[in-house]
Amino acid sequence: MLVIQRLQAIEQFIVSQSPNEDLTYLKENDPIGYAVKVAELSEKKEQLNAIRAEQYRIAEMQQSENARAMQERVAQEAQKLTQVLPEFSDPAKGENLRSEIRNYGKSLGFTDVELSNVYDSRHVVTLHKAMMYDKLQKSKPAVTKKVSEAPKMLKAGSSTGSNNTETIKKQKAQLRNSGRVRDAAALFEQFLE
Repeated sequence: MLVIQRLQAIEQFIVSQSPNEDLTYLKENDPIGYAVKVAELSEKKEQLNAIRAEQYRIAEMQQSENARAMQERVAQEAQKLTQVLPEFSDPAKGENLRSEIRNYGKSLGFTDVELSNVYDSRHVVTLHKAMMYDKLQKSKPAVTKKVSEAPKMLKAGSSTGSNNTETIKKQKAQLRNSGRVRDAAALFEQFLE
């Protein structure tokens, strides 16, 4: 950048040093002065062309350096992305996943140009997570319905009801009175239910 600024300063200096003399007057009245001025103007024009060519060359160099740096960055981000989302490295699954993310991005309002300019792995991971979250939210009503239809479970230590308690009390009393194995088995079966 410093070189470009210096070249621009030199260019401005050369342009500012060009006097606005009437060359037709010199041509008619001072042919030698006219020849000197034409030579000076020609030399300044060559200097300006050389400065502009150098500015163009430096700009092209910077542009190619920026393109190379961008390619390196894209490669690094692609590597990071395959570490976070290993499916991206698989040819079949990766293309499917990229297509899903691209379609999801479009559904959010991103354009093809915007999506093609995404090179930061964090942006892709964020879109992927958002897509997965939305899929989960869409399937949530079905899960909630399944859970609400599940049978009620008893907590540990709670009885199945007052009717069962009365039956157990009656069977305990009968076991005390009779002392038979059959009454003990019936009481034990009641505990298992």
